[in-house]
Amino acid sequence: MLRSILCSRAILRCSRAYSTESITASDENIIDFVDTVTESSEAQSQSFASLLRNSKFMQLGDFNGRLVIGKIVNRIQEDIYIDFGLKFNAVCKVPTANSEAYRSGTRVIIRLLDPELSERFLGSKKDLTLLEADAVLVRSLSSSQRHQSRDNQSKSTPSPTELPQETSKPEEVISIV
Repeated sequence: MLRSILCSRAILRCSRAYSTESITASDENIIDFVDTVTESSEAQSQSFASLLRNSKFMQLGDFNGRLVIGKIVNRIQEDIYIDFGLKFNAVCKVPTANSEAYRSGTRVIIRLLDPELSERFLGSKKDLTLLEADAVLVRSLSSSQRHQSRDNQSKSTPSPTELPQETSKPEEVISIV
């Protein structure tokens, strides 16, 4: 794409040099725009390796047991589909207690077990994928809890409501989205 922009800039300048018509302000604006795009893209160019190394995906590390913030995108009966920023949505059961709080658009914390459920079954020559991630719903992340978690990050001891009950040490919750 950068090559095509550079070629279009050269074509515009050549056509301007051979043209007998006067240069309009719009031609100058186009050339200025192309110049700024190429300068900014050249200044921000990073290698793929550095972009990947600094991505949220690499910050996850091992998926087993990682706490991730997601958003409920769909609810079908007792199943909720949670988008947490990777390839597939996680499908979790709605808890029986306070089930009306888990509706579309609600932010939740999930424990990610596997980002993509796929297997090769009994000598099959084809891979099978379920097009979903394996996760366990930890709890809803209401607006009051979000403010508490921001305040508690500045304190040395977290509140018991901020952390899941099964862990005794604070875990980092990552938002990929």
